[in-house]
Formats: sequence, structure tokens, C-alpha cells
Amino acid sequence: MSRRNSSVNWVAGPLLGGLTALVFIYASACSKTVQQIEPIAPAAQTAEVPSPSQGVEKVDLRGVEFRRDGSLGTDSDPILDSAVEMLKNKPSSTIYVDSFCDATGGKNLNQRLSDERAAAVASYLEQHGVPADHIVSRGFGASHFVASNATTSGRAQNRRIELVVEPAALPTPASADVERLTSR
Repeated sequence: MSRRNSSVNWVAGPLLGGLTALVFIYASACSKTVQQIEPIAPAAQTAEVPSPSQGVEKVDLRGVEFRRDGSLGTDSDPILDSAVEMLKNKPSSTIYVDSFCDATGGKNLNQRLSDERAAAVASYLEQHGVPADHIVSRGFGASHFVASNATTSGRAQNRRIELVVEPAALPTPASADVERLTSR
């Protein structure tokens, strides 16, 4: 064995041994840190978000028409009156008035039109007895298409008003309330 190889072994042996020890110490410290982390308990829920099975309704107001300025056409009254009657039977629900445009026209114009149309329908509902604090108007512009914009009939289908009716969220009891009620 040459003197050079013995020098390399003399230096490399302790160096590799020390490096192995450092890796082992680091791994041990990491595993202890991981073991010390406690899972966070989930916060008590106070309301449930309704799902379709819990009564969320989507109502398509086909036939509601608007003038060029975004105001309601008079032929729309019977359709909207039917919606008002239906909504009066849901006094604690949140009503989303969603308005959509087709893809013709510019982005800003379509957004403005859909905002104005949603606001016009929301105003009609309010004026006919639906509580204003239960109505949320939302304009979606030229998005959420239900048909092709390549045809006249497709564009007509994309220009629409939908009502999304969510029942009031039912409160869920906090864990302390559950314990109090079940311990009786």
C-alpha cells in the first residue's frame, strides 16, 4: 500500500464517518420535529352551504327581453310576474339574478349590458315584493355559454337571465351545544 493511499484513507475515513453522523443527526432531528407537530382541530362550522340536493334551484327566465338601453321590454312582465310569485314562497332564500350575453360586441359592452340587465330584473323583483336584501344581481358578460355563438339560435340561447335560488343556510350546532343536548 502506498503512502499516498494511506493518507487518503486516513483523511477520507473520518470525513465520511463524520458526514454519515451529521446525516443521521439531521434525520433524527427532522423526525422528532415532525412527531411534535400536532394536528389543528377544525373550527366549528356555523352554517352549511346548500348543495343542489338541499334545494338550490336554477330558473331560466326564457323570453325576458330587453331594449337596447338594457331596460326590460314590456313583454317580459308575465314571465317576471311568475318568478315573483314563485319567490314569494321562498321568503328567506337568497336570489341570484345572473345575466349572460352572447359573444357579439366587445368585452366591455357585454359586461355593461349584462350588469344592467341583471340590475333591471333585480329591480323588478324588488318593486313587486321580493325583499331587496335577498337579491344579488350578477352580470357575467360574454361567458358561460350554453350554445354555439356561430348561429343565430345559439347566440339567442346565450343571451339569458337565470335565477339561482338558494335556501337560507341552516345553522349547525357547535360541539358544546351538541354535548349539552345529548347529555340530558
